[in-house]
Amino acid sequence: MSLIEVRDLVVNFHRRRAAKPNAVDGVSFAVRPDETLAVVGESGSGKTTVARCVVGLQAQQGGAVLFDGAPVGPVAKRSPATRRAIQMVFQDPAASLNPRMTVRSIIGETWRTHPSAAPAGRSWDAAIDELLADVGLDAGVATRRPTALSGGQCQRVSIARALALRPRLLVCDEAVSALDVSVQSQILRLLAGLRADRGLAILFITHDLGVVRQIADRVAVMHQGRLVETATADDLFERPGHPYTRKLLDAALDLEGA
Repeated sequence: MSLIEVRDLVVNFHRRRAAKPNAVDGVSFAVRPDETLAVVGESGSGKTTVARCVVGLQAQQGGAVLFDGAPVGPVAKRSPATRRAIQMVFQDPAASLNPRMTVRSIIGETWRTHPSAAPAGRSWDAAIDELLADVGLDAGVATRRPTALSGGQCQRVSIARALALRPRLLVCDEAVSALDVSVQSQILRLLAGLRADRGLAILFITHDLGVVRQIADRVAVMHQGRLVETATADDLFERPGHPYTRKLLDAALDLEGA
């Protein structure tokens, strides 16, 4: 059974529908538990809009998002359990963290918002130190502010913050695109290890096919708001079925050879 399912999703940012095509036009896919689905496409393809609909930050004009088989709407209308279960890691790690708060306060804020997810029977400090260790950070980072951290460290903090609520689905929106290549690989390995250890499902939004190959079980390709192909990662790279997918692969190969 699917953990998250997107059915015939439609998003239009314009008041007159005929004026411009839909940003997202009839997109459908599903993510199973303990699976990584990568949604890939060029800038403007609609992939981030889909991700925002999944987490409830973007309203849709048609279709539905289902979690555990039940429709879920905007985040304000979701139950606390559903909000905890679906967490997002954003593209810009520094911008997604409050620069005036320490890392300890940033992570602790999630438990103040969702008390039922707070650690029981031990101190919050100890639980935060454990979360930081899980994402490869020293406990000393807890007393620092995001402005004192590198981009890779900030993204690890963002992941720790998401994990604090014990999510079942992690939505990663271009989560490594702002990082150096060596740091990208570290974060991708971290996500793969967390998925294995915690049984997470991951919806991974990216434009980078090199990243897709490292992390995805299956791949959904978007072009101009529509889903044009879905395949296992191996099949997509070995036997791309859609002309646009082949174009993306050719462009990636050209970059690698440059």
